[in-house]
Formats: sequence, structure tokens, C-alpha cells
Amino acid sequence: QVSSDYYDLQDADQQVLIAEAAVRNAEANLRDSQAQERAGLGTRFDVLRAEVNLANSQQQLTNARSTQVIRRRQLAQRLSISEAVNLVAADPVQQASQWTLSLEDSIVLAYRNRAELEDQLVQREISEEQIRAARAANGVNLGFVASYQFSRSGTLDTDTSNSDQYSLALQARWNLFDGGATNAQISQRQREKEIAETRFAQTRNLVRFEVEQAYSNLEANLANIATTERAVTQAEEALRLAILRFQAGVGTQTDRITAETELTRARANRVSAIIGYN
Repeated sequence: QVSSDYYDLQDADQQVLIAEAAVRNAEANLRDSQAQERAGLGTRFDVLRAEVNLANSQQQLTNARSTQVIRRRQLAQRLSISEAVNLVAADPVQQASQWTLSLEDSIVLAYRNRAELEDQLVQREISEEQIRAARAANGVNLGFVASYQFSRSGTLDTDTSNSDQYSLALQARWNLFDGGATNAQISQRQREKEIAETRFAQTRNLVRFEVEQAYSNLEANLANIATTERAVTQAEEALRLAILRFQAGVGTQTDRITAETELTRARANRVSAIIGYN
């Protein structure tokens, strides 16, 4: 839970940075649109669109900062830290070390470490012990009884005499008929053992599925990291060209706003891929 809250805080921090960059791009777009309007190269419509784009970016930044505060408080609450403390994620968002185990090795490792599998094995052993105990109760039960008695006789004026008495007995008990109670108890314990074995198989299959699912997500996020890195580089270049074209009067404001939006989305996708992989 702490790890998840920390990654959520990292994601919130990055979303704030991305939103701040989007606001800066929108402000630059508005300044260029106003400059072109004053020079007679642009229209009032272009300025209005730039203002709307800036307002939307500012709203996204406000929401990102609100989410950041909530994520900080969530982690502080999880760690039981005073509300006066302002937590900041110290680690940069970057890819963690690569998972080197294969899928089958990961599944075997899960089989060894998952406590719920051990619980079912213990329950099965308990049922087996109860079956043996129930069968033993229906057989011949032997018991030894031993006693020792010490006595002393005499007065103060006469000699005293001591005597020791020992007794040892062997008892045997055999329950000839119990109305089928023992067999019913054995049958019940046998069913409990089978239930434990079935639950063990079900839990084992669930563990395997969880590992397979996590492993698939891991590989997908690893591939997405490389894809989103290229996407961010391409989006940055596309925005640079869109700005140059717009400033030169050969590009449209729509192209520029679209390039800004695509860059923001590409940066957010990269952060999601890295944090998802970690």
C-alpha cells in the first residue's frame, strides 16, 4: 500500500510538471497570436482560440495540483505522519531495474512465497491427523496406572517402622460399538481433507493467473516505455515545427494547438508506462 501510494504521488508530481509545461506553451501561443493580430497577420478569432486553450490548460494544472495535494495527504495518512509535514517524492520517475526472471521462474517463486498456499497444506495435514486420531479412538486403548504409598507407624517412645506399597496396573479399553459415530467422524475429516486439497488447487491456479497477468502487464509497460520515449521526441519536434510555421505565417493555429495537445498526451503516456512498469 505504501509503494502504491508513493507511485501515485510520483505520478501526481509528473502530471503537475506536464500541466505547467502545457500552460507555458499555451501562454506562448497566446502571445504569438496577439502579436500577429497587432501586425495584421492574424485574426481576433485566433486570439480567442488561444485564450480558450490557455484557460483549459490552466484548469488542467489546477486539477493536477489538487490531485498532488490529495496524494501527499494519502501517503502521510498511510505512514501516520503529522498533517504539518509536507511529503515530497524524492526519487525521480525513471525505469527501475529490469525483471530478469522468466515467467515460469516467477510462478515457481510465487508458489514458494505465497502464504495462502501454505495455509491449505497445513489444513490438509490437520485433517490427516484428525483422521488418524479418530481411527485410533475406535481401536484398543491401553493405559498404565501406577501408584505408590508410604506409611510410617510408631510413637515418640518406641521405634518407628516404615512401609512402602507399590501398585502397577494395565488397563485396556475397546469400544465395540459406537453407533457409527467414529466412521462418520472419519468421513467428515476425509471430506475436509479433500476440500483443503481442492482449495489448494484453486489457490494455486489463482496465483499462477495473477503472476501471468502481472508479467504480461510488465512486458507491455516495458515495451510502452520505448514507444512513448519515441513519441515524446517526435511530439516535441512536431511542436517546434508548428511554432515556426505559425510564426512565419504559413501554419495554422489549429496545427499548433494540436501539436501541444499531442505533446502533453505523449508525456503523460510516458509517465504512466514508467510508473506502471515499476
